Amino acid sequence: MRPLTTTELLQVWENGLHQSLTERSLHLLCVACGMQNIQQAARLSIGTRDACLLQLRQWMFGNRLLNMAHCPHCRQQVEWEQPVHTLQVQNMVWEPLEYAAEKEGYSIRFRLPQTQDIWQVQHITEPGEATLKVLQACIQEALYQGQPCAIQHLPGEVAEHIMQRMSEADPQADITMQLNCPACATQWNAVFDIASFLWTEIHQWSLRMLQEIGTLAKVFSWSEQDIMNMSAQRRRLYLEMALT
Repeated sequence: MRPLTTTELLQVWENGLHQSLTERSLHLLCVACGMQNIQQAARLSIGTRDACLLQLRQWMFGNRLLNMAHCPHCRQQVEWEQPVHTLQVQNMVWEPLEYAAEKEGYSIRFRLPQTQDIWQVQHITEPGEATLKVLQACIQEALYQGQPCAIQHLPGEVAEHIMQRMSEADPQADITMQLNCPACATQWNAVFDIASFLWTEIHQWSLRMLQEIGTLAKVFSWSEQDIMNMSAQRRRLYLEMALT
């Protein structure tokens, strides 16, 4: 995996303007990881996908991450800052692994949830039903006392045990931040979605980049490609010259 060039990042941003957030993330990973298509990226576990996005974010925008949330009690805006490396809680696993679980006489073989599983249930409005569908897609074999059994008939406590095992094996898939409201002292856990956060940063960066290209092209008559091939530091110096 590698960071994207200026040209590549702008192209991913432009293509992503009419894509879903999931598609944007997968196209970003395709370029960074040299994958052939988004189907290949969609087979990564959710945790590995998000670990890759965090690494890309650190490479492209630095280790300092500043975000905000709203207090669920008084709606006060709360800013929080965290180094990216402290959010990286698992290594990247490029090939699907098989896991096993034992509970109440049941023996289960399963893999971790992947982006393609989420895609297939995005039309389901009931969260419980969607979760069950994803779980069923991940279970590769279910036995009860050594005999095959129907996945859809697994007891609730067995299903919960498997989901807990999945969370333990893929911790990057669910990152929460404990926040405190300075106005009313409310404490709560806020989910951090790296895919959404990173795309917001890419969008803001792309708009600034286009403004810089427009200014430099107008002042110096350079082509867009010549400007994008410059380092960020050199562009900044030329931009200061152009504005003065």
